[in-house]
Amino acid sequence: MGSLIGIVMSVVVLGVIFVVTRAGATGDMARNGAVGIRIKATRRSEEAWHAGHAAALPVVRTACVVLLLVDLICLVLVFAAPESVTPWLGVIPLAGILVATVPIMRAARKGADSAPSNI
Repeated sequence: MGSLIGIVMSVVVLGVIFVVTRAGATGDMARNGAVGIRIKATRRSEEAWHAGHAAALPVVRTACVVLLLVDLICLVLVFAAPESVTPWLGVIPLAGILVATVPIMRAARKGADSAPSNI
């Protein structure tokens, strides 16, 4: 049961990551202190905010597809794998999300750094 919660939470988190990144990229979400890719480069200006999210969006899209496939595989294994493996099946998707944040943040930083500066 615990692994199912981990898998479901992974799907929810992936949905939130995608929606927030897309909103920042399209301009539907202005720079703010609550949600979004909040790194030094994206907080520099409104242009950097949108450019960073726009640059990260393709990486987020790819990460979401790959991690949803991982979620699906883990879900199948919850019912097909031996019980000794089952607890790890809820941790694997969440670890995948943590690993995916590295290329997402790198893409956002690169995009934000290419935005015009207001200085």
